[in-house]
Amino acid sequence: MRIRSLAIAAVLMIALAVAPATAATPESKQHRWDTWAGQVVRDRHHFDYQGSACPTTAEACIKILAKYRIVPVTPQAAVGLRRAAGGRARLIGYHTPAADGKHNGILYVRRVRKA
Repeated sequence: MRIRSLAIAAVLMIALAVAPATAATPESKQHRWDTWAGQVVRDRHHFDYQGSACPTTAEACIKILAKYRIVPVTPQAAVGLRRAAGGRARLIGYHTPAADGKHNGILYVRRVRKA
C-alpha cells in the first residue's frame, strides 16, 4: 500500500513539473514565421495568395502553384492586403493546412509589403 502511494505521488510530481514547461511556450515558437512572395488576389470577402508552395527561405521546393487563403493577424496586414490586391507582394506569415477544398492551405500574415 505504501509503495502504491509513493508511485502515485511520483507520477503527480512529474506531471506538475512538465505542465508549466509546455504551457509557457509562446505562440511565436509554435509557428515559424517566414516570407512568402507571390500574387495577392481578392476572392469575394477574403484574399488569396498565389505563388510558390514554399517560403522564400526554403532550400528545396517542388515548383507547384499554390493557392493559400490569407488571414491577416494584425490591422497593418489587413490594410497592406487591400493595397497589394491584384499585384505581387512579400508576406510575412506562417502556413497551416486548409480544411476546405478550394485552398491548399491557410497563410496567417502579420505584415504585407507590396513588391
